[in-house]
Amino acid sequence: MRKILALLLTLVMFMSLIACGVKQEKNTSQESTVMNEGNNEKTSHSEELAEIPTVTMLTFTDWYKSGWEALSAYIDEHAEELGFRLKIDIIAGGGEGEELVRAKFATGDLPDLLQTYGPKWLDHNAGVLDHIVPLQNVDISEYSQDQLKEGHYIYNDQLYAVPMDSTSLVGIFYNKDVFAAAGINTVPTNWEEFLDCCEKLKVIGVTPLYYSGADTWTLQCITHFGFNEDVEKSGLSYTDFWDEMNTNKRHYSEAINFKNAIIMSKEMIDKGYVNSSFLSDTYDMAQTALAEGTAAMYCNGTWVYDEIAGKYPQAANKIGSFILPLYKKNYTCSSMPGSIVMTTSCKDQVLGEKVLNFLASSEAQQIYATAQPGIYLNKKVSCELPEAYQTLYDEMLKGNSMEVWQNGNVYHYGDYHIHLQDYLAGGMDINQVIELLDSDTADNAKAANDLNWK
Repeated sequence: MRKILALLLTLVMFMSLIACGVKQEKNTSQESTVMNEGNNEKTSHSEELAEIPTVTMLTFTDWYKSGWEALSAYIDEHAEELGFRLKIDIIAGGGEGEELVRAKFATGDLPDLLQTYGPKWLDHNAGVLDHIVPLQNVDISEYSQDQLKEGHYIYNDQLYAVPMDSTSLVGIFYNKDVFAAAGINTVPTNWEEFLDCCEKLKVIGVTPLYYSGADTWTLQCITHFGFNEDVEKSGLSYTDFWDEMNTNKRHYSEAINFKNAIIMSKEMIDKGYVNSSFLSDTYDMAQTALAEGTAAMYCNGTWVYDEIAGKYPQAANKIGSFILPLYKKNYTCSSMPGSIVMTTSCKDQVLGEKVLNFLASSEAQQIYATAQPGIYLNKKVSCELPEAYQTLYDEMLKGNSMEVWQNGNVYHYGDYHIHLQDYLAGGMDINQVIELLDSDTADNAKAANDLNWK
């Protein structure tokens, strides 16, 4: 009997072990199925991401503002329907950024797309036009041909680039509350009135005119207005004036008003109308000073208003603008929107043109413009301009605008921004600054084997 019970007990234990094994195997199988399903989902998602190609682009930090942020976010959200992603890398702006761009071309470390000053600049100031792809299948029907100016987007009758951003206008940006506190009810319309404003502002303890000399490119802005006067006095069109400059028939040493504007910019320092620490003060600090009212005026392009409105929205409505009144007739300086080109490093040029088609479209341009109002070249784009833009734009519509002089030259003129800083600091005299502009231009023309320079 005991043997029978022992056998029965052994049988029960054996059956229990089998049942446990089956259950464990079943659970393991279920877990494996769930894990495999999860892995399949992950694999499927990864494959989906991998199926959407990424195009790389490089731009300058001072060009990457709310417009690019909005458009970049839109592209990320709609990548599947658009058929691409856009990875934007940002580098320093100004002269430092230009040198970085040249270095990238020299080393071949290029993105698919590049936002810069256009094919003419890439040809004459960097010598890299052969690294830029002519665009064959990009639709520009939403633009007027005369807007796609020679050198900026079309070069040698070939489309190389599409516009991105708004037309920039250079002027004096001022804090209206500070003007009111100083008893200034109207903006100055001549140089004497401008100096009178500065004196009134100085009396109430604010910086009349802010210089951001640590970012040397900003120091040039006041001097641009002098060149406008030289073009005006020559009786030539802007294009004809620069044709003479670019063929050694006219020189910087003959640009008397440009020279005088440089001298006048230093006189502002000598009169105590400029922040004493201007050599170490930055572009960002200028925005803060103008927004907070510790400075009354700042000379720069409309892009500075975009920066202030983005960082200090409560101050945006306090900012107005006017043309620097150096002469009897004054012009705002205009600069065309940045140009996006495709480099020869773009392996899928069909995809590259697809991206450029989208960026040039009214859909993309409107997204950009809604986030960053301005003056856009696409005829279908509309936006309400802030007062600081509208004032200068009204002057442009009256014919009181001239393209900034630096867009006219074929050959680079050297490190003017550095020489100007040296002059303002007292380390160089005005004649040295002007002579270097001519000699550096001549050196670059000779290096290009231009027979107009021997």
